[in-house]
Amino acid sequence: MDESKKNVIIKTVVMMVLAALVVLGVYVLITRNGSRSNTSTEEKELTEVQKITTIDLTKTYPQTPSTVADMYIRVMKVMYKQEYTDEEFSKMASVLAGIFDAELLANQKNWPQSLKSEVDDKKNGDYSITKYEVLSSDIQAKTESGEEISNVLAKISLRHGTSSTLYDYLFVLRKDSEGKWKIMGWTISEDKDSQTNK
Repeated sequence: MDESKKNVIIKTVVMMVLAALVVLGVYVLITRNGSRSNTSTEEKELTEVQKITTIDLTKTYPQTPSTVADMYIRVMKVMYKQEYTDEEFSKMASVLAGIFDAELLANQKNWPQSLKSEVDDKKNGDYSITKYEVLSSDIQAKTESGEEISNVLAKISLRHGTSSTLYDYLFVLRKDSEGKWKIMGWTISEDKDSQTNK
């Protein structure tokens, strides 16, 4: 084999190896960046505020009176303690409005500004909901007019500064024309059986 043919073969082999290395390098680069972006989105968890502001009640409305009451308390717990923007507050207020009975909403003066004032007072006074329990036994009944009503009892521990007090919240809910349970109102009383932590 003459020298020129040998040089051509060597050059061809070297060029093929270089081309293969370039293709391999591009493949590794693409797969590494793709896997990084996937893991970063998977690892990124929503904050409590984002979990509430992204709720779409038209798609995932709570099915039972207890879960509706649970959603109300969850939103209030986040509103009392977390940091959020005015836009996020408006979205959380919309979630609450979505689980309120039309009659309750109609009786709310200056909504949602009244809610904002209440929440600001609690935040400024160092109040927070430390824990709560919604009792799962829903007492349901039908009224004479055929409306379905349910009572839900929840126990909420409200911390003020360094002391906590347990309260009983008795929620009254009514099923609307679409079959969704909506909060008509609630009463609050201090749980006399609990000890206040000082």
